[in-house]
Amino acid sequence: MRMTRALYWALVTSMLSAPIGLAQCAEPNWESWVPRIEVVRLDGRKEIGSGVTIGPQRVVTNCHVVRDASTILVSTGGISWPAVMSAGDEYRDLCFLTVPGYTGKPPRIAAPESARVGIPVVAAGFSGGTFKAGRGEVKGLFTCACDGGRIIQTSAQFEPGASGGGLFDNKDELIGILTFKSSAGGNYHFALPVGWMKQLSNVPLQRISGKSTFWESATSNSGYFLVACDLGAKNDWHGLRNLSREWTHQEPDNPQAWMAWGRANLNLGQLDVAAKGFQKVLLLDSTHSEAGWELQKLEIDLGATLTGTGS
Repeated sequence: MRMTRALYWALVTSMLSAPIGLAQCAEPNWESWVPRIEVVRLDGRKEIGSGVTIGPQRVVTNCHVVRDASTILVSTGGISWPAVMSAGDEYRDLCFLTVPGYTGKPPRIAAPESARVGIPVVAAGFSGGTFKAGRGEVKGLFTCACDGGRIIQTSAQFEPGASGGGLFDNKDELIGILTFKSSAGGNYHFALPVGWMKQLSNVPLQRISGKSTFWESATSNSGYFLVACDLGAKNDWHGLRNLSREWTHQEPDNPQAWMAWGRANLNLGQLDVAAKGFQKVLLLDSTHSEAGWELQKLEIDLGATLTGTGS
């Protein structure tokens, strides 16, 4: 018997509203791992960012948070410590601070390959200057032109001030560094992969000036995914279809290229074409839960259409 759309959504609703066990309700102290970064720019402006403790007297943050800084303070528990930049890569937007006397605690760090589409995550940082932890899930994983890891797209929301904070999985392990978001918000929030930290933690860095990061100029040269996400956030489905057509030709083995193709055609009413796109995603990455979810919904919609026409 074919499942009706009403029955399907009733099952989904019941699963989402099911009681959570007590063991799952206890929240870790993310704020003990994520300090506040206070910066005074060379022009006198004062701004707030976030960081993640990664070891004794060491904190990682985004380079754009400490760009053109005359002073940097790392604060937690009402105490502040002066910090200096010691390593990093401006293009990949990952900078490391040495903080003499700092006593913050580091979280456990996940294996880079543990990031999977669909897993639940928490984005922890000082959004608007106040510590907040937003829940969501991983929506996409993208290979950057600067390689060495996959950029994480998440629905866990954060606002300016949280850049440099932590993205944690359901084991309370760090899987990413919060970095940028689409102005449209929604599911378009992004974090850098923890795999980059090992690569870059000892790369000498003299000074952060006005250099651009890979994400500050969204072009296909810095990554098709940046343009694709921007088009998706703006609901420009014709533009996304045109871009993803080129993207799938250039990177035919990239599941996210086919995911973009599927989403564009889905929103343009080309359901059969969209379904084939999502099927291609699953052929390339069988763990891609977003593609599986979209296919399930399409099967129900297409089934309802066939039933309604008497087929």
